[in-house]
Amino acid sequence: MTPSRRLIALIAISTFSMLSSEAFAEQSLYERNPDQGQVLVSIEPDQLEDDEVVEENEDVLEEDDWRVYLDLYGFLPLSTTGDITINGNTAPIDSSLADVLATVTGLFTGRASVEYGRLGFMAGIIYGTSSEDQSGTNSFDGEELHPAIDGLKLNSQSTTDFNQSVVDLALRYRLGAIEQPVMKTGDSTFIGFLGARVIDAGMDMDMSLSADVKVNGRTLTKKEIPELEKSASGSIDRTWVQPLLGMQATYAMSPEWQAFMRLDAGGFGLSGKKDLSGTAQVGLAYTVGNSAQLTLSWKYFGIEYAGYDSDNSYSNYQNGVNLGLRWFFP
Repeated sequence: MTPSRRLIALIAISTFSMLSSEAFAEQSLYERNPDQGQVLVSIEPDQLEDDEVVEENEDVLEEDDWRVYLDLYGFLPLSTTGDITINGNTAPIDSSLADVLATVTGLFTGRASVEYGRLGFMAGIIYGTSSEDQSGTNSFDGEELHPAIDGLKLNSQSTTDFNQSVVDLALRYRLGAIEQPVMKTGDSTFIGFLGARVIDAGMDMDMSLSADVKVNGRTLTKKEIPELEKSASGSIDRTWVQPLLGMQATYAMSPEWQAFMRLDAGGFGLSGKKDLSGTAQVGLAYTVGNSAQLTLSWKYFGIEYAGYDSDNSYSNYQNGVNLGLRWFFP
């Protein structure tokens, strides 16, 4: 065979090999999609970014595995209202954030959860102590005086030392996606929980009452109406348990941003004439690194209690900003 014929043969063999490879590829494609022929797949850039971010955290997506969540947060109540009644003497509560910060002597708040599969357990604590001076005006039945006086008002000055611990213990069950710092856009999580809320409250109050009463232009003295000027003191120290029911939900607006909501209620009047507590919270969470989140939310917390056979009662309602830091341990 001459050199020219050899060259022509090599070119023919190479061309046949290329055509055979292309034909094999097309045949494989047609075998997989005989009715549609060639298929073009379009993937949005945002979807690629979401998938890449989630793939970096795919180790936490295993359903049958242990997960631990730890929350530390600070509650800044912009408004605190309520009252404390001891032995029939009532001291009002009406404090701004500045008042609360000035009177708080101790504070710790946190929550921890552990989950395996969809079942889990959660524990939370709110602990606070304060000391506060309050002044106000109380009504008094002047008909008991001699002579009787209608519409009598007493000026009150009270000092109240207060400590309270609220401990939540509950079983939880999750529906939807696993909670994690980075979630696919559109994923959501719903957690319901049922358990007990243990409340330990201690209050010491010293109150002084006084009035400036005039009859026929003359100011009555303490000896004439000793009921108008007296001092009162007392304390409440009680621990009680409330049934607790609640839920929390999370929605991923993007891989890094999540919106969340939390609601709970306890008591339902089972431990006293008044026995109720509740929380409402809604906010946003932003991912920091691979295992932490910063949270910012609005929170309301209220509690009411009055014993069955007592003149003592307590109510407290707070709402304000809640700042938190959350860690995930897959």
